[in-house]
Amino acid sequence: MLKSHKYWLGLFWMAAIFVLPLPLIQTLSQGMQNTINMSNLFASQIGIIAYVWMLFAIAISIKPKWIDKLIGLPEMYFVHGILGVSAIVLAFTHKMMLQSSGLIKQTGDIALIIFIGIAAYSIFFMSGWLTSRSKVLRKIKTTIEKILSYEVSVWLHRLNIVATLLVFAHVILIPYIVTITPFMTLFFVYSGVTAVMYLYYHFGKPLLARHGQLIANKKLAHSVTELVIRLNKNAQIHPGDFVYISFPEVDGFKEMHPFSILRYDQAQRELVFAIRNWGDFTAKLDKIPVGAKVKIDGSYGRLSESIKENEGKHLVFIGSGVGSVPLISLTRSLIDKHKVSFIRVASKQEDLIYESDLQDLAVKNPNLDYASQVGRLKENQVKTIVAKNRNSFYIVGGSTPMMVGTMKLLQDAGVRKADIYGEKFNF
Repeated sequence: MLKSHKYWLGLFWMAAIFVLPLPLIQTLSQGMQNTINMSNLFASQIGIIAYVWMLFAIAISIKPKWIDKLIGLPEMYFVHGILGVSAIVLAFTHKMMLQSSGLIKQTGDIALIIFIGIAAYSIFFMSGWLTSRSKVLRKIKTTIEKILSYEVSVWLHRLNIVATLLVFAHVILIPYIVTITPFMTLFFVYSGVTAVMYLYYHFGKPLLARHGQLIANKKLAHSVTELVIRLNKNAQIHPGDFVYISFPEVDGFKEMHPFSILRYDQAQRELVFAIRNWGDFTAKLDKIPVGAKVKIDGSYGRLSESIKENEGKHLVFIGSGVGSVPLISLTRSLIDKHKVSFIRVASKQEDLIYESDLQDLAVKNPNLDYASQVGRLKENQVKTIVAKNRNSFYIVGGSTPMMVGTMKLLQDAGVRKADIYGEKFNF
């Protein structure tokens, strides 16, 4: 991971885990000192830490641009997932340590049940972290997705908001807690700020969203579709970025989904995507009619930023299938001024999309060293690549298993972890 990137990621974790809960912990401690409820202090502090972590997980789920530029959305969603699961563990511990009754108990218990259920569902269906590491689980997920659509998954995930509201009610129902004015003031501020952020993202930001129209939809291969979207106004988009798009008037495509940008023609205001038809949301992309209205959120991504942070190093891109789309975008934008080695692999020949374009580009531009093959890179091939490209910065693009495996091979061949980067779409 890059030095500045690692620095900001560390600060992000520190703020989430230690700094944010501290004011609430302190005011709660002061308010319960020397009272008959003093024995409940530690369990109450555990509960409030869980609540703050859940609020933070909600706050970062709205994809703040400044956080994306500092640490990237993949890392941000990783924090989102870890904090969410950790909050559930703390909430369960809190429940085991304290006895309650009536509405206080009911609101807490129902919230915990919802959190546990949605966490289990999300780890399996939405994060990709678990299924990317097991072919069996991936097959089970694909089968069940035929019943539970992507849109259903998104709405189920939003039950976390209901659970958080129940926790809010749980706290304000506790008599000895609501008498601690400094604590309750902070409690309402934390909850209110999170609510405003969430409501703005879902109701205010859509009013300012960029819109466009689908002007071309064609098959590049059996399982890859190219979409061309014309924006209603120009956008600031960097090579290698991705955006969230939805088709608000097409059933099954009304929820936002992230896709890497292949090319952005600023003069024509045209975005070009190459998308694999794999999974519930993307399986029927080729059926969306030309002329369909599109909503766009973004762009996002740190690939261009990571290259700036490694100025002066030779660039080596390793891509697989449609995971090479952002690398193609980067290559086209860089080769006039930078030397780039670009290695592409695919499971079958037809998945090497835009192959002739890249070969022609390599012939015409001496700054591009391009190679491709059907089948994974072997250990000896990676060692050869590393030996030829000393003092290089590597960007890897592809499925999560491919990226994890390739990054390990690069490190085994002697490349420092700090000189390897990639954005895993586990969200």
